[in-house]
Amino acid sequence: MKNKLIFRNSYLSLFVMLPVLLVFPANVDAQDSIVFPGLKGYSIHYDYPVYHPDDLWDYIDGAAENYLNYHFQELHIAEYVKGKSRIFFKAEIYRHESPLYAFGIYSSERSPDYHFIPLGTQGFQEESLVYFLKGPYYVKILTQQSGKRVVRDMHSLAERLEALLPGTTAFPAALSLFPKAGKVTNSERFIARDFLGHAFFDSVFTAEYKTDNTSFTLFITRRSDPAEAMTLLKNLYRKATGKVPEDMKEGDRVIEDSYNGKIYLIWKKNVIFGFQNLENQALMRKLANEILNKI
Repeated sequence: MKNKLIFRNSYLSLFVMLPVLLVFPANVDAQDSIVFPGLKGYSIHYDYPVYHPDDLWDYIDGAAENYLNYHFQELHIAEYVKGKSRIFFKAEIYRHESPLYAFGIYSSERSPDYHFIPLGTQGFQEESLVYFLKGPYYVKILTQQSGKRVVRDMHSLAERLEALLPGTTAFPAALSLFPKAGKVTNSERFIARDFLGHAFFDSVFTAEYKTDNTSFTLFITRRSDPAEAMTLLKNLYRKATGKVPEDMKEGDRVIEDSYNGKIYLIWKKNVIFGFQNLENQALMRKLANEILNKI
């Protein structure tokens, strides 16, 4: 296997609503910090407990593991009910440890072909749902009803919740490092763990690219220091080939992974970035240089 550098002299140094008072409804514990705003014509029902990491399985069962991987903290739920016909929708507010992990879970559930709306950091809307991200919160408003009025009311509630919830509306800064040319819009993700199927490969940003009938993944990760970056590379070699090269130096390399194919990597200091499913070396150089020029 050829372990020589794909890119010569390429180095990376990276990362190097209506106003609502914050008061608690009578049937919500005072220790809980989420307030659901009123909505004209609707009554609010609190028929669910506040879920935490140890009992999230009781509510979303099979999906709970993914949320826990993104450091889920608590889930608050309210139902909005209107009239004798029981028109209703449900609002779910998931709070994660940080905006980064909230972006991670949000990005794992969005698709580039969704109808995106300018709400919070970002949101998307269909006839039966409105989802959005803001700070450490991932908010879902869902219904089994149909009609323009229901959609309008759901969006109105989403706007009020967005105004009420604190937190940043900025995407993670690392996303700005991905070159724009060829990038599939809204394909960026943050992978909390198990990238490429490896338990040791965590905290990775990815983006999908399509250019000249070629589809590939560009990924970037930052470790705590160069020694940890070296450990990551050693683990990748060990998992893929069963052995570790003696000359573990910074620079470019390719690893033949029997499960993931060729993985092209650039390592500099505490940062590793690379490409999966891309053979065009000229395109690799171009994209790598664009990343380097942003640092």
